[in-house]
Amino acid sequence: MIIDAHTHILGLAADPEFTARYGREGALCIYRARGELPSHRMPTEAEYGACGLAHDGFLEIGPEEMIAAHPGFDRIVLLAMSPQFLDGRLIGTVDNLGVTSVAGPPTPEKCNDYIADLQAQHPDVFIGFGSVNPNHRGVKAAVAELERSVVELGLQGLKLYPMYQHWSPADPILSFPIFEKAAELDIPVLVHQAGSTRVDARMEFARPALLDDVGRHFPSVRLLIAHCGTPWVEEAMFMCTKHPNFFAELSYHVSTVTSEELYRWLLHLEQMFVPLEKVVFGSDYPGFTYDPVRLRDKVLGVNDIARRLDMPEIPQAKLDGIVGDNFARIMRLVG
Repeated sequence: MIIDAHTHILGLAADPEFTARYGREGALCIYRARGELPSHRMPTEAEYGACGLAHDGFLEIGPEEMIAAHPGFDRIVLLAMSPQFLDGRLIGTVDNLGVTSVAGPPTPEKCNDYIADLQAQHPDVFIGFGSVNPNHRGVKAAVAELERSVVELGLQGLKLYPMYQHWSPADPILSFPIFEKAAELDIPVLVHQAGSTRVDARMEFARPALLDDVGRHFPSVRLLIAHCGTPWVEEAMFMCTKHPNFFAELSYHVSTVTSEELYRWLLHLEQMFVPLEKVVFGSDYPGFTYDPVRLRDKVLGVNDIARRLDMPEIPQAKLDGIVGDNFARIMRLVG
């Protein structure tokens, strides 16, 4: 089974122009590092256009585009983004494209309804994860929304964004009631516990070690650390070593290392007592330059590096686990 455990769909705000500006800011460092945008000043509109960031800083795509971008994949996880205010705008997953049957004008307040609708359109392909924000309408409202998302809407997991929404996963008042409800509902939780290139994101809430209290107080929760905790990858991996139900999701990290670095890193994981069964594939599609097929093939091709270096190969069963089977077990799609 091949699964992309980290994708985003639809828009980020009811205002598409704001969505594009949001994506531009996040992608600026990438295009600067590639020499496609100036590093000493902000780009002009013409320069944005020349590198492809004129209108697609944050792509708004629908279900058919998502499926088309994943040839050969069995399942795709669609992640909701819960409402939050940024620069005076309410942002979060919103259907500006009109591809869902959710009634009313587009609004991030209905983020979970949109993802549930898309999951229902392609139930054999899409796995929907809801999202809640305790800083938006309060903790009680967030817990109630989480229960509604799973019990009424049928969503199968939870995505959290602490650093973007300015709360700590170690906060017993804001965070613990959400994880307690996730434990009660017996759903996996994917947490963006990693850095961000968005200026407004608060890095002090991003460290993977902030999940330590969650692991101690809620040991039954199947928790995935998004992006392998980049730039604190070693810290995130140690969290996976310490907590039996912690896992690492590959997106972003797999894009920032060479194929040889990826191969050596996978070898290193088992040396630091992280079973490769704890690693799951994700692309973060359609963000920036993240091609699901290319990244999947990068993982599956690491033994080409091993043979070139005359070093031990990684068993094919473990690579198959990373690109899908491990996540299928976390989701209990297989035994």
